[in-house]
Amino acid sequence: MLEVFRQGYPDDCLRPAVDWLLTHASPAVRLRTREWLLGEDPRAGPTSACRPELSNDPVIVGLLEKQADDGSWGGPGFYGPRHRSTFYVLSVLAEMGATASCAPPLGPAVERAAVFSFAFQAANGEFYQYRRAEGGRPSSLAPVPCVTIRAATFLAALGYADDPRIGRAVEYLLSIQRPDGSWSCMGRAMPRRYVSEKGCLGTAACFLALAEQVPHLLAGHPSTHAAAEFTERLYMRNPRGFHVADTWRVLLYPYYHFPMDLAETGRLLLAVLGPTGRVEEGVRFCLAKRRPEDGLWGSDGHPPRPPVPPGRKGQPHPWVTLRVLRFILAHIRACGRG
Repeated sequence: MLEVFRQGYPDDCLRPAVDWLLTHASPAVRLRTREWLLGEDPRAGPTSACRPELSNDPVIVGLLEKQADDGSWGGPGFYGPRHRSTFYVLSVLAEMGATASCAPPLGPAVERAAVFSFAFQAANGEFYQYRRAEGGRPSSLAPVPCVTIRAATFLAALGYADDPRIGRAVEYLLSIQRPDGSWSCMGRAMPRRYVSEKGCLGTAACFLALAEQVPHLLAGHPSTHAAAEFTERLYMRNPRGFHVADTWRVLLYPYYHFPMDLAETGRLLLAVLGPTGRVEEGVRFCLAKRRPEDGLWGSDGHPPRPPVPPGRKGQPHPWVTLRVLRFILAHIRACGRG
């Protein structure tokens, strides 16, 4: 399987990184490497559903120790305090492969977190940052759409993709999508039917991650294609005016599915649109950022006060390396070289 990483790329530059990930101390890193890079079926094997090794991952152990009895992290809000609340912890757990079906204590912890999170969803499907809706009537103000998109993405990845509440979130998002494939944003709760001058690039990019988690709802959907086209036009370009900072040329951990991640957004664009010149530009940039001394990728920094150890800037980082390799492998396959 590793031979695919050498096709089309000089100096056998990718195999050492794969070998490093396969022997990493983190069980979650090893699991995701086998699934994302080597094609191991996550549903195969007698212990596939419970994933017992994840409960021994030091990062997951640390997170579970900080979870409150009600399933939350960081306090009573869903979204705040920023970068340390339940919303952000769910992003990390989803990336690491946690699901509600995992063996205790992880599976029950995910279930408690899901119960807490769904309490912030209104009857029409939208998720609120701080207001507990308990499935009730929506507020007179609409929340930022990326909160709903990302919450639905995390919860779907954690085992709730077929939950009708995720379906309601998707229906709501489709109902407010702009004709250009993006979503309007004020950076805060908005008046109903508000239309911003320009759509939000980050929200469109995040929608591609949601589409991947709920293919039964969004694979091949015109709205998914429209969001991909909107994102591709600005991929590796300065997004000034489109409600996000320019983060294309930095590799962060944790990245919380937002702002736009160079490797992950590129991979999602490949899945919807296939190879394009701008995605190729992203691949070349990722290869240029490879550390020459060991063939790995380092983190360019991290958001303030992350809920997990972010690693040292510039030093090899397993999740950054894994994300980049997953993008490159997707590009190899999309170009027919794998």
